[in-house]
Amino acid sequence: MTLLVGGPVRTAARQTKVRPRLDGLDVLRGAAVGAVLLGHSWPGIFQGAGIVGVIVFFVLSGYLITGVLLRDVERHRKIRYGRFYAHRAFRLLPALSAFLGVYAIVELTADVLGDRSKGIIGYTLLAGFGYLKDLPLPFDVSLAIGPLWTLAVEEQFYLIWPALLVFALRSNRQGRLVGWSAAVVLSLMTASVLAMLILAPELHSLVYALPTTWGLGLIVGSALCLYRVHVTSWFSGHRLRLAAGLGSTVVLAALVFFPKANETPAFFFVGGPLAMAAAGVLVMLAASRSSVMPTWTRALQALGTVSYAAYLWNYIVILWLNDGSTADLPPLVAVSAILLTLLLAVISWHTVERLGRIARDRFDNKYYPDQQRAAAPFPSRDTARR
Repeated sequence: MTLLVGGPVRTAARQTKVRPRLDGLDVLRGAAVGAVLLGHSWPGIFQGAGIVGVIVFFVLSGYLITGVLLRDVERHRKIRYGRFYAHRAFRLLPALSAFLGVYAIVELTADVLGDRSKGIIGYTLLAGFGYLKDLPLPFDVSLAIGPLWTLAVEEQFYLIWPALLVFALRSNRQGRLVGWSAAVVLSLMTASVLAMLILAPELHSLVYALPTTWGLGLIVGSALCLYRVHVTSWFSGHRLRLAAGLGSTVVLAALVFFPKANETPAFFFVGGPLAMAAAGVLVMLAASRSSVMPTWTRALQALGTVSYAAYLWNYIVILWLNDGSTADLPPLVAVSAILLTLLLAVISWHTVERLGRIARDRFDNKYYPDQQRAAAPFPSRDTARR
């Protein structure tokens, strides 16, 4: 994307400096959630938009969260697991609780989706709060929490990844960690897709949501962070950055229209990895950009800022406005759903999510008052190359 290629690339020596918020990454978040909104509103037209947006989020998440873990190791020679998981909770649970709380109240009182009649509200809350939506469950849950499978994949990944990362850093085996993790995920994805094709083709939606199907995106993002100095050096010229940005944008834009992306093995094995590679390029271009983004990107930046709540609310808003149907929406309903989604996202950001940020800061002040004190850096391949 041309908006991500301007400005000089930051040097390796400056790579560990932290900017409060990278506006280029907010632009990517905004574009990703925008793709999800299109996919939810007109799934017949933008058949691959939802998963393309989700893949961008996975790569972004892997890059950013691994960066958080690395900074902890560099400053304190360990990962402070209590602080890490507390911060995850402060970031995710306020908006999730508000979303699931409103869902339960509406369904218990009005039964708009028929979930009270089906007796599945309790199971739905269990799956939502337990981050279980990506797994085969012995009970039915509401369509309203369908998109929560992606959050479940991320949180399950971050139950395992920090410990593996520390072990790899201590033995200087980051490359092996990335390679073996990718191999395991790809093997499990292949096995599940083949089992689906041979035994039960109608279970494509189950395979689609498994943690192994798109977990490679999180590993790609993590690998980019681990080797960010080396990878950033690949994009040292303006023309190269421009070509890489435009090429990656074209790839993602084309995959937005991939037919039946959620059930086609070709997308699992070809389209998905292509989207991850393209997303990885855009993440690196955005993360290595030193100048501020152009003013005309402000709308995408704003959407990226509230992207989490927008992702949570959009699907259930569509179901409530469209009589429980997930088919293509009439234009007026689609626009209304998007506007209502954005309104709820902004409210969420300034209310429950703001409370989460305040609680996080108070938690740090009480339990980690010395968090800014830096310790001797932990050795890594990137630092060894400087």
